Amino acid sequence: MGKLGRLCGVLTDRIDEISEMLTERIRTEILSYAQLPREEHYRTVRATAQTLLSSLAAGEEPAADQLREIQLASRRRSYYGLPVYDVLAAFHVVARELWEQLRQAHDGDEGALIELVGPIWLWIQAMSSVVVDAYIEEAGARHSYEAGLRQRLFELLRGGGATDEQVREIARELGFDLSGRFQALCAPARAWSQGQLDPLHRAARQLGGTVQCGLHGAVLIVLAQNVPTAKVVSRVSQLGGSGALLGVGLLREGLVGAEMSIGDAERALRLAPGDGSGVIHFEDVWLQASLTGGEQRLEPLFTRARQVARENPILVDAVRAFSRCGFTLSGAATELGVHPNTVGYRLTRWQDLTGLDPRTLPGLLRSVLADLTDPG
Repeated sequence: MGKLGRLCGVLTDRIDEISEMLTERIRTEILSYAQLPREEHYRTVRATAQTLLSSLAAGEEPAADQLREIQLASRRRSYYGLPVYDVLAAFHVVARELWEQLRQAHDGDEGALIELVGPIWLWIQAMSSVVVDAYIEEAGARHSYEAGLRQRLFELLRGGGATDEQVREIARELGFDLSGRFQALCAPARAWSQGQLDPLHRAARQLGGTVQCGLHGAVLIVLAQNVPTAKVVSRVSQLGGSGALLGVGLLREGLVGAEMSIGDAERALRLAPGDGSGVIHFEDVWLQASLTGGEQRLEPLFTRARQVARENPILVDAVRAFSRCGFTLSGAATELGVHPNTVGYRLTRWQDLTGLDPRTLPGLLRSVLADLTDPG
């Protein structure tokens, strides 16, 4: 056995102790490694250190099967969400600490240490290249996989499948807390190209919490959890460009709440202003939004009132003024510039023609809503 073999053999005899030290050093210096199970981490550190020492002792370059094992370990780290630069940094920690152990064990043989410099850095370069390739491959595969998960999640939620077990599995895999609170935002799909989604995904990851977005049917859906509404609205609006249109749902609990919030956002979106831009919050337009889409079912409630309103605009003006002025005849009279008795007469006349008494809550609601929801 040559001098390199003897020097590396000293460390190989202490491989368990050294691997424990390396594992702890990495987890202390690189905090993201807390996401990786410690037992798995120790196992891969030990295998990497032993492979490196045996190759250095034999004077061999990294073999294809050895690099393949490093690639698999790197993909596992990608699965646990460790950034690629942290994985690269961990390899440098291993090289640094092994070098320090070799320096302490060299027994004055400086020549052996010098001979190791080149091979060690050759190993670092080879491992770094494999790590980057693994992350690129994994990122592409994961991107496609998650895109499929998002598409299926939105399909199920928009189809009324919030209680489906598959929804629970998908939401959990996408990082959502199933018992947490969800908030949805919707924008017209026509305003978003596929190329705009990648910047949106990257921006979403910078917001904290959990944010998933994707195109489904005629809408872009953004489903967020544990992120302030204003931050999500701001980022989506910025990436949507000038004239961006956005409907914002209520913050609701659980997956059923996620389904409802998507519905909120879609209904708010239907009430977009004429210029087709801006942010519409469901909480600001909840009444009109709740009625939107139910016109056919509600039509019999409003048909007569709408007809009377079109034929007698002064009567509907009196109802509007009465509702705006605290339900007082004097307030409505002042606004309209007529005598209170005139307002009273017009309200009675409205009741006679429509069957709706605007002096009662049910009658007033149907009178006002008939006006608000009149397509004419």
